[in-house]
Amino acid sequence: MPSVVTFIDLKQQNHTLGLFCVECNRWGEADISSLISSGRGEYSLTDAKFRCRDCGELAEKQLRPPVPVIGGAVAYIRS
Repeated sequence: MPSVVTFIDLKQQNHTLGLFCVECNRWGEADISSLISSGRGEYSLTDAKFRCRDCGELAEKQLRPPVPVIGGAVAYIRS
């Protein structure tokens, strides 16, 4: 199993990082490419902190593996 520790690891393994604000009940997704291009590629995912754009509360992180494709259809709906 590949190791996913940094933002560069996320990109290389085609994972994404979901962000959830409990206060606003709102989902978002971290812009991994922007984080890497701004020099944060080697930052630890565990130590990284994200704040909600709307209320400023700390967001919960969710590591998301690549979306499986089953028979040509996406396995879940993505907005």
